[in-house]
Amino acid sequence: KGYLHLARTERDEVQALLNRLTVRAPRSATILQVNVRAGEYAMVNAIEPLILLGDTETLQVRADIDEVNAPLVVPGSPAVAYLKGFTDKAIPLTFDRIEPYIVPKRSLTGENRERVDTRVLQVIYRFERPAFSVYVGQQVDVYIERSSNPVGPKGESRVDSASHRNPVDGAPEGKEQ
Repeated sequence: KGYLHLARTERDEVQALLNRLTVRAPRSATILQVNVRAGEYAMVNAIEPLILLGDTETLQVRADIDEVNAPLVVPGSPAVAYLKGFTDKAIPLTFDRIEPYIVPKRSLTGENRERVDTRVLQVIYRFERPAFSVYVGQQVDVYIERSSNPVGPKGESRVDSASHRNPVDGAPEGKEQ
């Protein structure tokens, strides 16, 4: 009986250690990136996530709107996205929400004329997976339709009626894909 009790105790200790060392996802997701390998020390305070998870079934685009253009954004405005370099492949977008807090711009496209000290309003759009390949984190050009007659502070028209589309840079949210 003593050996049986000892064996069960050792089994329970090993199971507790295994449970402590097992990595579990907080929810069902796709592994997008692994930044740690077997045998490496996994820092708790790592700047980069050790494992990046994402929902690849619900696809979204996070469009960064420069804060000077934020008053022109109308919730529910139709939009379309194009992969960088593929202007013949349009992706129709469905308005999801506006994150009403202006934040410093973090998604940089690398273009020479891009301002890096700007603040942006983030508008989230959903889209169905197109017939061609798109990847989480891939940058796209987003064109949001402007209302034909936004009104200024004194009631004057701010945009002429011939101006229908307003280009903005957007980037899918690996955080919220």
